[in-house]
Amino acid sequence: MPTYDFKCESCDLEIELFQKIDDKAPNCPVCGRSMTRLMSATTFILSGTGWSKDNYGLKAKKKGEKK
Repeated sequence: MPTYDFKCESCDLEIELFQKIDDKAPNCPVCGRSMTRLMSATTFILSGTGWSKDNYGLKAKKKGEKK
């Protein structure tokens, strides 16, 4: 299960929970109001050649190379 960060807009409490993607947002343990899921930084990294950081598709084709 993925980890999600939640924030209470009422009391500014932030928590981290393991949840399914379709689970409802939890209620704040301090004030009881519904919390909002936050966008979190990812650790997903594209490595190797052929990705946008290498301008894949923008490089000049070598002579005789197919598109």
